[in-house]
Amino acid sequence: MHGEPTDAELGVSACAGDVQALATLLERCRPSLYGLAVGLLGDRSDALDAVQDTSLVALVRLQELHDPNAARAWLHSVARNHCLMRLRRRREVPLEPDGLGGAFPGPDEALDRLIARDWVWQALEALPRDEREAVLLRYFTRCDSYAAIARLTAVPVGTVRSRLNRARTRLADALTANAADPTATHAGLEATRRDEWHAFYGALHEQPLPRTYRELFAPDIDVRDTTGHWVGIRQWSAHERTAIAVGVRATIVTLLASRDLTVLEIDFTNPVQQPHHCPRHATFVHRLDDGRSRHLRIHYPTDQATPSLATTPRLEELDPTRRPVIGPGESSRRHAPIVGA
Repeated sequence: MHGEPTDAELGVSACAGDVQALATLLERCRPSLYGLAVGLLGDRSDALDAVQDTSLVALVRLQELHDPNAARAWLHSVARNHCLMRLRRRREVPLEPDGLGGAFPGPDEALDRLIARDWVWQALEALPRDEREAVLLRYFTRCDSYAAIARLTAVPVGTVRSRLNRARTRLADALTANAADPTATHAGLEATRRDEWHAFYGALHEQPLPRTYRELFAPDIDVRDTTGHWVGIRQWSAHERTAIAVGVRATIVTLLASRDLTVLEIDFTNPVQQPHHCPRHATFVHRLDDGRSRHLRIHYPTDQATPSLATTPRLEELDPTRRPVIGPGESSRRHAPIVGA
């Protein structure tokens, strides 16, 4: 009967792309990595952080290791260098070679490299929604500065930093645990969500009717951007349907999906007669309840001018048979853009 694989065997398999082998090796080495970190740093909390950082780097860089049989030794070298970097904040300590022919990334760069791996989404799903939202915006969208995320989520910049720091700590352990799951389903989730949104906007372009919103939007959908606030499908759909009638069209550049979030990045094309109707780019963050969008927040890059509603004909002006419900104070609001193919 074949026994447990050796560290060298796990290293060879992990370097060949076997995520389960990598997770097993990380778990097997965790006690010794922690012991090394405690011995160097003399602080339990700092030692745990160093082990988490090591796990993130391993998840990204182990496949680049020149000698897979030395994977265990390499992990300890990475952990030691992370400890030395922490100590260097107090005094100058030279880093040691890591066996990869180049510097290993810090936690932020490690997360940047992880985004192309489907199974990372399993770990993201385990985060609280506020932290997951911050991570999605920071690492996956054009709305990636602390200031932009703070504006979009309506919290101070310090809160954004705290959420990202907490998320990084949680991800270090969650990634290790979920990397071993060979049945990652995020690709299927995202494909389904993409089909839903393309079908929605395709139907809306063909025949802009309020009932089209019922599948993807909660009846009491709350929508906000930097200048306007709309409540309910009737108000929100009146704005979007007017944009369609004017001739605004858009391309979904990026779609990101998790259990209760959908992020759409949009590039807009305005009609010739109204070239400034909508900004060129926008990020739509949908917070979902029971699979439907209940809160939508829209971010526009700060270098884009805000279009004026005064230049936008209303839906009933374009077709007098249509009588959209207009909310109080709406005449002073900028018209919101429409997403479509």
